[in-house]
Amino acid sequence: MERSFDREVEGRAASLFSQIPEYASNAAETGRIVEALLSIAASPEIGAVLPDAGREVSEIYGAIAASDPERLEAATLRLYARIHELGEAYSADERSRLRGSVGYICYAGGLSPVLRAGPFIRSGTTSIDLGAGNGLQGLLLQLLYPHRRTIQVELSGSLIDVGRRLQALMRIDPERVEWRRQDIAEAAVHEADFVYLYRPARPVDGGRKVYEAIAGQLNTHVPGVVVFSVADCLGPFLSEEFRVFFTDGHLTCFRKAARPTGSG
Repeated sequence: MERSFDREVEGRAASLFSQIPEYASNAAETGRIVEALLSIAASPEIGAVLPDAGREVSEIYGAIAASDPERLEAATLRLYARIHELGEAYSADERSRLRGSVGYICYAGGLSPVLRAGPFIRSGTTSIDLGAGNGLQGLLLQLLYPHRRTIQVELSGSLIDVGRRLQALMRIDPERVEWRRQDIAEAAVHEADFVYLYRPARPVDGGRKVYEAIAGQLNTHVPGVVVFSVADCLGPFLSEEFRVFFTDGHLTCFRKAARPTGSG
């Protein structure tokens, strides 16, 4: 039987994260993430493929018991990274398609983009994660900021299978998440108001075509769209309508100017 965590863990974790300056304004959300990660790790199914996850779970509880915020942060980030990498990655055919687009295997983008996204996701938002892997990042966005739809675009069928299991463990409404098994160059990016990606391809040869395809939709459609690009390579392909409103060398955030009412 899967274990359900009560709100005490979430509250105590949030209280500790509030003592770390970079998390202070998002302490409640970070506490919710801790609870979600612990719930996932408690599943026997997940425990079987993450045999060392128990060490991180014990470390999280130990940090909470010791009221040690730095220790809690380190253990939480380690568990997040371990869960993010769950899955059988890519088949031979899928790897061949990745090579054709000079694509990268999915990497963990970190909690910073998730926590920073809150002000830009509302109840009617459609978000999209391009190269979602097992979808943890998009699932966390939906968990923290429930919105109309999260589109998870991923080439690997096995990673999508893992993602669906994570979604169930996180108790996220199936109707709020749509999994699309496809090349991100073919994704309907224009359907989204909020776009997340972590450098899915090298911006050369076939990879350049990937960015041109994504930017082509963003430049033509979706006025007011917000783009969170980790290890950004998309920026040079975006039109002058886009402005950088935040960057820290890891995450670069763009917003497209909304068109005046009545414009064509």
